[in-house]
Amino acid sequence: MKRTRRTFLKLLAAGSAAVATRPAAALAAARAPKRPSPKPAAAAHPAATGARPAAAPAPGLHAEIERQKRDLDKVLKTLRDYPLPPGSDPAFVFAPLRAEKKP
Repeated sequence: MKRTRRTFLKLLAAGSAAVATRPAAALAAARAPKRPSPKPAAAAHPAATGARPAAAPAPGLHAEIERQKRDLDKVLKTLRDYPLPPGSDPAFVFAPLRAEKKP
C-alpha cells in the first residue's frame, strides 16, 4: 500500500488530536507515582506479591555493544580516509521534483 506524505500527515494529525482530547483524569492516573507497600515483609518476598525481579542484562551484552562500536569506528575511518581525486563529481545531486497536481 503506497502512502503519500499528505496521508502520513493526516494520520499524524489524527493521532495528535486523539492524544490531546484524552481526559485529564486519565493522564493524571497514568502518571501517578506508585506508592510503596506499607508492609516491609511483603517487599522482602517478591514471589508473594506477584512482582518480578528486574531482569539482568545478558552476560555478553556489554561486550557485544563494545564490539559493534569498534566495528562502526573502523568503517567510518575507512570511509573518511578514502582518497577522492580533486574535482570529482559529488556522490549525488539533490534535484527537487514539482508536486503533481491532482485533477
